Amino acid sequence: MVTTHKISAELYDDSFKLIAMHCGLESYAMAYHLNKSAELQLARCEKDLDVSATSFPIYEWKDEINDHYWTLVCNTVKEEKESESLGLFSNERAINTFHLLEERKEVDYFLKVEADDNSVINEAVKKINLIPKVVTAYSLDVAALKSKGNLIF
Repeated sequence: MVTTHKISAELYDDSFKLIAMHCGLESYAMAYHLNKSAELQLARCEKDLDVSATSFPIYEWKDEINDHYWTLVCNTVKEEKESESLGLFSNERAINTFHLLEERKEVDYFLKVEADDNSVINEAVKKINLIPKVVTAYSLDVAALKSKGNLIF
């Protein structure tokens, strides 16, 4: 007799808050502006987040004083590949776009915050919206996301 083990969704700890950000900055510039304006200390992780055969850059900071964990992740990654084709235009380049959360394609970055206090999130959103290159930033309801499993890392 074979025993089947299933991993329940209840085992995942999804007690985090999510801030969505719309802007045209590169990931390193976004991390810089967040560190400067929101008084964070985000640093690039050595290992990227691998999802669906592509890698998403991650910046993180463990605030040990306030017991908060901040993670900046890019929602959109574009990869350029050479496509071999016969004919006049051989070796054309194709750009493939991947999204971490498919249902939120319009969002450029997510700031994942593991904190119990909602005032921390509200204060962070206010500071992020003051960054000149940020179009808008707002808090997202994590429970409403279909692919929130991609944010558990």
